[in-house]
Amino acid sequence: MPQIIIKNYICCIINAINLIIIMKQLFKLCMLAVLVVFASCEKNESTEDLTQETQQAQLNFKSDGSVIGDGEEDLELMFNEESDNLLAPALITSKTANASDESVTDEIDALVAMLPSQVIVSTTAKPGNDAYFDVTVDDATSFLSGSGLPAWCADQDLGLDEGETLDFDVYSSYGNLPEGRFEMEENFDKVNWLINQSIIGTHSPNGLGEYNFGHIQYAIWLLIDDSVCQICTYLTDPISNWNADGNDIEQAEEIRDMALASGDGFVPGVGELLAIVLVPDGKQSIVIGKEIEAIPCGDCTGKVTDLTLQWNWPNDYRVKVYQRYENTHYAVKVFDQVVGLNDEIDINGVNHDGTIGKWAYVFVNHCYYTKFRTDCNLNIGPGYQRGVLEVTGGNSSHGGELCEYEQPDYYHCW
Repeated sequence: MPQIIIKNYICCIINAINLIIIMKQLFKLCMLAVLVVFASCEKNESTEDLTQETQQAQLNFKSDGSVIGDGEEDLELMFNEESDNLLAPALITSKTANASDESVTDEIDALVAMLPSQVIVSTTAKPGNDAYFDVTVDDATSFLSGSGLPAWCADQDLGLDEGETLDFDVYSSYGNLPEGRFEMEENFDKVNWLINQSIIGTHSPNGLGEYNFGHIQYAIWLLIDDSVCQICTYLTDPISNWNADGNDIEQAEEIRDMALASGDGFVPGVGELLAIVLVPDGKQSIVIGKEIEAIPCGDCTGKVTDLTLQWNWPNDYRVKVYQRYENTHYAVKVFDQVVGLNDEIDINGVNHDGTIGKWAYVFVNHCYYTKFRTDCNLNIGPGYQRGVLEVTGGNSSHGGELCEYEQPDYYHCW
């Protein structure tokens, strides 16, 4: 009997030892799993999309001015005898109805691209409320639609009465206007300046009296027409008061002179009015204003077409930026200048579609420094940094203006 008890006791001890061994093995396996996960996180943080702080630390310069690259130089990037020729950006033109052949601003281009080719316009008042006409625009796209819109006469060769409803062709005042329709169309920049000023209700600096809409209209004729009326109607309300005091023509000439002095080369910006020229068949052309809106930003879609980088380093360096040309491995230079603190580096794609391609490669003092991913695999945008370079602006081929860069979250390991 005692032998049986001893055997059972020994068995219990052996089972306990085996259990302890199994527990140790399980513990080791758990610890190994934790280390694997931790290593996975570490690997994610060490890839191309590093935190901005780590990027800055790895991409600084030595105290002697030597360049420290990011260690990711593309060994397949090839240089030939043409690689150091600075290439001009690709000229990508998209023709829209009545659009200008020469770009003025991105916002104006965006507005012009949305213009209908024709609208129905009804003149509801002549004279209007602080304008030569009040008009209603019926536009099926609802882009130019509105009632009680102020409008100005663009020529005196033809007439347009109150209560008329006609089809009007639509033109940007910075685009290609109908040939021979306006005698001095080169002055439409001054007309744009004029309709963006708050002149009505202010006073002549020469003591000639208060300005009204008639003075604005007469000044527009002086700017773009080859004749103006002497005994005018519809320039005041009531209409019989024009030049009753003998000062109105001089006041209009004052405004004309202001526009000539201040409006040369004027381009309206966001929140200002773009002069839209409406031309009917056999009737008087008119001008209305349309507010220019900011272009909304978007995610990087397609490929990057242009980038603006800011140099955030106190010392001046010669910076060269290259891209791969089309689908080849050959480098072409798209920027080459000496830059200093807060200077901007403007990069424009030179591929046939206006894009940069997969990468923009940055060389500092002839040494490779870093590269920016430009194929939209990275949602690049203002705020993205590589070393001492920070993106402050840019556009992608299908997404337009780039939105602010958002740092990815690298800490979801499971």
